[in-house]
Amino acid sequence: MLECVRQQKKNGSYFFMETAGGIHSPVMSGTPQVDFYRSLRLPTLLVGDSQLGGISTTLTSFESLMIRGYDVPTILLFDQAKYKNHELIQHRVQQHKVQVATIPAPPVMLQDPIQEQISMAKYYAQVDELLVPVIRDLDRKHGERFDRLETMAEKSRDTFWWPFTQHELVKDVTVIDSAHQDYFTTYESKPDGQVSAKDMFDSCASWWTQGLGHANPDLTLSAAYAAGRYGHVIFPESTNEPALALAEKVLEKDTWASRVFFSDNGSTAMEVALKMAMSATAKRYKFDIKAPVEILGIDGSYHGDTIGTMDACSPNVYNDQVQWYEPKGHWLMPPSVHISQGRAYVRLPNEISKFQSKESTDKVYYDSINDIYNVENIQTRDKDLKRTYQDYIRSELLSLKEQKRRIGSLLMEPVLMGAGGMIFVDPLFQRTLIDIVRDEGAQLLYGVEEEQQQKQGQTWQGLPVVFDEVFAGWYRLGRRSASEFLGVTPDITAYAKTLTGGLLPLALTVTKESIYDVFLSENKPDCLLHGHSYTAHPMGCAVAKTSIEKLDEMAVENTGAWAPFRNEWKGNSIWSMWSTKAVDQISRLSNVESVMTLGYSSSVSKSVIKNLRSGQFKNGFDGTTETGINLFARPLGNIIYLMTSQVTTREGVRQCEQALLDTLQK
Repeated sequence: MLECVRQQKKNGSYFFMETAGGIHSPVMSGTPQVDFYRSLRLPTLLVGDSQLGGISTTLTSFESLMIRGYDVPTILLFDQAKYKNHELIQHRVQQHKVQVATIPAPPVMLQDPIQEQISMAKYYAQVDELLVPVIRDLDRKHGERFDRLETMAEKSRDTFWWPFTQHELVKDVTVIDSAHQDYFTTYESKPDGQVSAKDMFDSCASWWTQGLGHANPDLTLSAAYAAGRYGHVIFPESTNEPALALAEKVLEKDTWASRVFFSDNGSTAMEVALKMAMSATAKRYKFDIKAPVEILGIDGSYHGDTIGTMDACSPNVYNDQVQWYEPKGHWLMPPSVHISQGRAYVRLPNEISKFQSKESTDKVYYDSINDIYNVENIQTRDKDLKRTYQDYIRSELLSLKEQKRRIGSLLMEPVLMGAGGMIFVDPLFQRTLIDIVRDEGAQLLYGVEEEQQQKQGQTWQGLPVVFDEVFAGWYRLGRRSASEFLGVTPDITAYAKTLTGGLLPLALTVTKESIYDVFLSENKPDCLLHGHSYTAHPMGCAVAKTSIEKLDEMAVENTGAWAPFRNEWKGNSIWSMWSTKAVDQISRLSNVESVMTLGYSSSVSKSVIKNLRSGQFKNGFDGTTETGINLFARPLGNIIYLMTSQVTTREGVRQCEQALLDTLQK
């Protein structure tokens, strides 16, 4: 097909690809044609059925194409005078600006082969003439489409206010015409005025949301079903099947929890979590209702852009120029995990290294990355380092007590701090911090002993432990919850992003009954006064449940979709889609400070990003630059991260690895 297009490209010919059977008829692999050809997203001329029952068949096919993102400029039928299907079909599709055209049915077959040939020649000549306006309309719509694509970049500059973007620095606008699985189909205007198409791997996972790939048909159908059944319905004091089914599904996994609060994005989910935690702590330690309460967090964390979550972060680039930002917390300095020159190590900040009993060092080396993340050995991995962490943490908590600071919760992104710079925090440090806060926090911070019943797992100890799993939750790091790397569960957690597989906005805050009970009384103002108009939207809930089910299937250890990736990391308790070979190669490059399986540190991120997006790579299916795949990557300051979806193939990962290695080696 590619060779045919190459040959015909010079003279501007038409290229028609005819499928066999109906749109759901399978190809040889068993995949329905409508899904198999979706990556091409060719303008589709739908041949309808003009016979009895054909209206339903044609419109059903049309709707299946539409919900998969196909453009259907024309529906073509035989002119059947008896049923006139085309008239009703035209009425039903005219709102979508679809042309419905007819041609006469073929003449009755003649027995004489010569006469039959003459008859069909006349018929084809007649059909050719009737199809002229159809082709003309296809040409017109094709021209309109590319006229629009050619002007979208400039019009978008003049219209949008993009998030996290300094508009004065934007040189190129990526025009995304469609997306499928891991790839964008993008268009750019060339100096000669031509509009050129280019596939790009979505290597930022569209701000970390993509789980099951763009335009996933299973998620789309779940969304369509919920939209058709409900649209949106009010949630307070009511219920609906998608919301209840999702909550039940989540609590099947989070067996430590009993309550699910719905919201629409990660930042809001964290606002809710903070309200829950702060209220519980204030009630237990009898804080004055107006007394300021702070969080205990980790420096470099990021929990969102709403006012409360900004205040729960240490000063950083995201809140530095916000006039009403007022930091409300104390943040511990984190030890971080790296690989350099093929060796795994934990880097200690000065604030921690000074507590070492032996000779002070800022790097602790290990035989492999597996030694750092093996949850079974997390408590015994390095007793000296654990003791150093304990001394540092206890010192910080005692200092807070001396300052008479009211700390309302322990807040952290488990394992990986995303927007703060893709910082992989040593899991031993986070586990040690949680254990001390739970076992000694009440005494170290407030001089009180925990009641015995609070140590039986039904309630929280010391401070409510809040996990921000907006980024790392639901298999983003290969495990359902990032907390599994720590071998401990939180009291409150927040989910979003891959929760819905990347299709719709939805977030959850999940917690224990003891936190929920804090808000119970006979007075309405004592309840959790938080929510939004589209709380527990049925479409988002239905999609999230489908997403979780699909991810659970993929996660089956020996037979799931990730088994080939696991095999490459055989012998390790951790695994990654990125190959051990590529990680090792990148870690040894002279212009790379360190690497982890989702990103690396560099001071030339802008030039690297530019080359990933627009450079020439021989990583396509035929090894030529013509079919090479660029990467749509975004930096985080001087950090470059590449992120796959959870359905990325080994071939797709290798494309990314090759592009990154080629770029760095230049």
